[in-house]
Amino acid sequence: MARPRNQTARRAQLITAAGRAVSTYGPARVRVADIADAAGVARGSVHYYFRDLGDLLEQVYKDAVDRFFTQRLDAVTGLRDARDKLVVCARRGLPTGPDDELVRLLYWFGPETTDNPVFAAHGQGLFDRQVAVYTGILEVGEAQGHFTLTESAIDIAANLVTLEDGYGLHIVTGNRSVTPERALSLVLGYARTATGCANLTPDRPVQEHPRA
Repeated sequence: MARPRNQTARRAQLITAAGRAVSTYGPARVRVADIADAAGVARGSVHYYFRDLGDLLEQVYKDAVDRFFTQRLDAVTGLRDARDKLVVCARRGLPTGPDDELVRLLYWFGPETTDNPVFAAHGQGLFDRQVAVYTGILEVGEAQGHFTLTESAIDIAANLVTLEDGYGLHIVTGNRSVTPERALSLVLGYARTATGCANLTPDRPVQEHPRA
């Protein structure tokens, strides 16, 4: 089979299809054939990119690290004010809505990682990286005089990431009481309490800049 020119787009297409298939059959019963059917491609096309479901999950975690760590870090690095950094970081840490397939897959496959040390390590690594981003922002904010932390920076950071994870689950399962906007407001509410900074609001005007 000829190699598609845009492998990234094809992988993204298959991951989206995997999300639909997993939602239909559940993570324990879904097969590569189900993903192929959802994507409207031959089974061999799926195997071309992913050896098996384990390989697919590896890619899901790689994409999650890129989105929730690398891209977040890039977004806040170009900002000088720690208050801007924290608001942008929080906004980027939540699902876009119930149809956010990457996040849906992370939650669906969560129980599958329990007995797999490799995937468990991926999950912990993703969490630790996100905590590190928030910790750095909190320390910068303290140095700038904007934040007066009520706990250690790393503890506040861990709570922020855990809040994102918790609200994110409600968002992707369609809880209409927890929209992305409402979740952002709640996460920043905790951030205001934990930092003593009243300026951490969803409507804070922030101009994001690309990393230099």
